[in-house]
Amino acid sequence: MPVTLTALEPLRDVASLALSANERRVLDLVRRAEGTTRADITHLTQLTAQSISRIVESLENYGLIHVGERALKGRGQPSVRLHVNHDAAYGVGLSVMTDAISGVVMDLGGEVVAKDWLHLGATTLDAVLESCGLLYERLLAKAGIAANQVVGVGTGVTGFFVGDGRKLNPPDPLGDLAMVELDVLLAESLQRPVWVDNDGNVAAIGESLCGVGHAHSNFAYVFFSLGLGGGVVIDGRVFPGAWGNAGEYSGILPIEEQPHRPTLELLRQMMSERGRHHPDIYDMIRHFAIDAPGVEEWIDQARPKVKSICSAIAAVIDPSAIVLGGRIPKVLADRLASDVAFDAMPRRSIEKPFPAILVSQVDGDATAIGAAATVLKATLFI
Repeated sequence: MPVTLTALEPLRDVASLALSANERRVLDLVRRAEGTTRADITHLTQLTAQSISRIVESLENYGLIHVGERALKGRGQPSVRLHVNHDAAYGVGLSVMTDAISGVVMDLGGEVVAKDWLHLGATTLDAVLESCGLLYERLLAKAGIAANQVVGVGTGVTGFFVGDGRKLNPPDPLGDLAMVELDVLLAESLQRPVWVDNDGNVAAIGESLCGVGHAHSNFAYVFFSLGLGGGVVIDGRVFPGAWGNAGEYSGILPIEEQPHRPTLELLRQMMSERGRHHPDIYDMIRHFAIDAPGVEEWIDQARPKVKSICSAIAAVIDPSAIVLGGRIPKVLADRLASDVAFDAMPRRSIEKPFPAILVSQVDGDATAIGAAATVLKATLFI
């Protein structure tokens, strides 16, 4: 169980650090506004100057922030600027897919300092746990950090929650992970706290932190992979829904259209039927060419379904943007984005505003990045 450290006690294991709500609030403000001052924080939080000074001193003693240059603001004594210590703590994010596992290490300032991946040859539970452990060790070695500097491991897995804790119901290739307490098993294996969420939710978090979220606080994220899902971001936060399954956009399509929903697995099959064979989605993505046989046919088939999904999202959620992301190659996402049109009924020749259709702006695996960010937000920020 986490314990609260006393001031001036060194951080031997950051996973044992339990900040108060106000400490997390102040640390989050410093992270989001590098170089802010105590006076700025006092104004934003409406806490007393004495309380802010005490909280800042505590965060300094923990090594999470440091005092920088002085900022002269009007009369009186100049204030000092506050900065996050990027190397004080790290979050690790893993993305478990049907054919590969990717991962990143994110520092306290939200920067990715290491990334790696493993091809997933077998998808049994033991194989997945072993591969996660191997990738975790490789990531720590690449980042040059020790396990006691990691606050936890976030894990994104394709599938939907069944309403029983964090148990997921994944697609058939990951059937051995169905209805198991993967967070508990991974925590035992990695000897770190573990958070598990579906890949659409954590990818949306990654996009909110490192991509479209810089300009849009309300957006829908459509995740293309073996299946089709996603996430919903409202006011900068992922909206999980009652059971954690908000953003299951495949459900918008009628049941009879489900076998032909615009997934990357369908694209792989269509390419194979036309002579371009790939053993899995990972291989197809690595060698993807927009003029490959089957791609244009997939786009033609996907276009009306993506239109229906985006129109439903616009009608129900009314976001400012819809992001096409997941594992879809950017050049292919660009083609889809340029083709999307909304079902609209103008009134007095005036249409209502519709979301911008955007391609993911995250450089890297949004799921792994979002999983790492989830850990930091769950433990140290708000």
